[in-house]
Amino acid sequence: MKGPLKIFIIDDHQLMIDGMMELLQNHGNNQIIGTSTSARQALDALSNTKVDLIISDVNMPEMKGTEFIAKVKKLYPDVRVIAVSMHQEKHIIKDVLKAGADSYVLKHATQNELLEAVDKTSIGETFVSAAITKMLVEDVKYPSIEELLSEREREIITLVAKEYTGRQIAEELFISEKTVETHKRNIFRKTNTSTLVGLTKFAIEHQLV
Repeated sequence: MKGPLKIFIIDDHQLMIDGMMELLQNHGNNQIIGTSTSARQALDALSNTKVDLIISDVNMPEMKGTEFIAKVKKLYPDVRVIAVSMHQEKHIIKDVLKAGADSYVLKHATQNELLEAVDKTSIGETFVSAAITKMLVEDVKYPSIEELLSEREREIITLVAKEYTGRQIAEELFISEKTVETHKRNIFRKTNTSTLVGLTKFAIEHQLV
């Protein structure tokens, strides 16, 4: 890429923006062309600014990060986007990448990871934080949700996450409460959880609700 890499940073915390600016300005041939704490303001600014790379927080109050990224990619398909987030749940990562993000960096990642993400994304490569790569590798090693739980067990975990009682689940599925409890014990064992809160988190993570 000829000339400086023109970077635009979006985050609803100015402290995060300041930290990334200081880091990036001291690395390579980078030029911070603009910053914003608002996704909508960023879209307005981008209409008048030539940008090569956007670094954007996924969690913003006035517009979902996925919505913002999708709009950027539709309006400026050549602009590359690094999504930055606290979240490392698989369904969130998948949604962000499907929206068009080129790379995904966790907020607790090292400075070197962010710099590597910028370097690789700027030349058309994809980068994800090491913790995410590890999680995806583990996913390959372990059974899918369909392999782990039977259809009946998936039905029950979905109802548990919706706060159905044992009796309500039994009535919904036309089985006895005793059968429901047996299924719950098996589900706790298979999902390595021990509480309803843990089971609900599992259901959300695996998009069962």
